[in-house]
Amino acid sequence: MGKQNHLSYDFCFSHPINPFIFMIREGLATGKLQEETQELLDDYNELYNWEYNDMVDFIVKYGEKAFRDNYDDYHGQVDELGIEPVDAFIELFSIDDVANVVDSYQGSYHSGADFAERLCEDCGYISNDMPSWIEIDWEKTWEANLRHDYYEHDGHIFSANW
Repeated sequence: MGKQNHLSYDFCFSHPINPFIFMIREGLATGKLQEETQELLDDYNELYNWEYNDMVDFIVKYGEKAFRDNYDDYHGQVDELGIEPVDAFIELFSIDDVANVVDSYQGSYHSGADFAERLCEDCGYISNDMPSWIEIDWEKTWEANLRHDYYEHDGHIFSANW
């Protein structure tokens, strides 16, 4: 017999337009949502037209408390940067720090060495009249110095000092 797909009927919430239509989301094993969380889901959907499924996926991943405390900031950061840098930041730091993603984010790079080179160029430490025969070990610059103040995750660089 094949695997059967079971929905958790403990997790139901009302459709935003017709409260008599119940919506069910798979994968939430925590039971019924607390009233405060349900009200926030409804408010966010009504005020901002945010997707229920995205909000529920967040609850499944981080929990109701994190949803109540951080979803507004999370959504704003995702709107500004996209989901990949925000998720990378959360992996490095915490969902509770999500309001700091934009302040911390330095960009996407192939490596810490690429970031080190770009940082030095942007700060004017490398002049255009530097002889071409001079070689700079960007990997060593990253490993020995910059990686203590910046963190890399999945190609995204974040300042540790936001």
